[in-house]
Amino acid sequence: LNTVFLIIGVAAGALAIVLGALLARRIARPVAKTAEGTRRMAQGEYSVRLSENTGTAELDDLMRSINQLAAALGEQETLRKRLTADVAHELRTPLTAVTLYLEAMMEGLWEATPERLKSCHEELTRLSELVKDIQQLANAEGGALQLRKEATDLQELAQAVCASLSAQAYAKQQTLTVAGSPAFANADRERMRQVLVNLISNAIKYTPEGGRITVETQAGEKFATICVSDNGIGIAQAEQALIFERFYRADASRSRDTGGAGIGLAIAKAVVTAHGGSIAVTSKPGQGSSFTVSLPTA
Repeated sequence: LNTVFLIIGVAAGALAIVLGALLARRIARPVAKTAEGTRRMAQGEYSVRLSENTGTAELDDLMRSINQLAAALGEQETLRKRLTADVAHELRTPLTAVTLYLEAMMEGLWEATPERLKSCHEELTRLSELVKDIQQLANAEGGALQLRKEATDLQELAQAVCASLSAQAYAKQQTLTVAGSPAFANADRERMRQVLVNLISNAIKYTPEGGRITVETQAGEKFATICVSDNGIGIAQAEQALIFERFYRADASRSRDTGGAGIGLAIAKAVVTAHGGSIAVTSKPGQGSSFTVSLPTA
């Protein structure tokens, strides 16, 4: 019996060692690959992807999470590079124009007429507005935006904004209406006015002549909503997730005829988020867009 027990013990020990070695190897290999992949990601290789079929559920979840992280980091790196290029473009245009005007006047090629000085002033004003917008966006995203919240009727605010923008809509023979019911939100009136001006101005800009734009407000138990809808050119599905990014413009040529600096929607999102609310878009190319802002009720 002792001999049998000894044989069984030795066999069990040997089997445990073999199985333990196989299991450790099975776990160590993907862990080593994961470590190597994360090192490459830390060096900026965000295209690295790890295999998610290791046969171990926990390791598969870990690698899936790392792949998602790598994809997110890659997108952020792309956005960062594009942001740098876009900022340079937006700053270079007015600076180049002013420099050329001043050099021509200093060298005597042009006379310093009021019209040319006015053009320089306009370019500098445009540059100043851009810097102010960037500073406001930085304050909003950094939590430094000062909000004076009060019970604000979004419908009354929408009517006031539409009245101030009615001339733009009239020039394009568009119908600009306010619908819905009174909706009170706990919001900074002037900041939300800026958000609505941006959304409605964009709707007017990207809606053809004779189109219609509707601003509808609704009151809910926890959130009050305001929706700006139009039947304009719409936004492609691939671009809807990007339009709230800084300096993003659907127009690759970045022509001033088709839009501004591409920072307005980024500011709008930052302001709404600072209020504890949310902003979303639904759109179909050729059929129009709807931007919905939700804010905590007063």
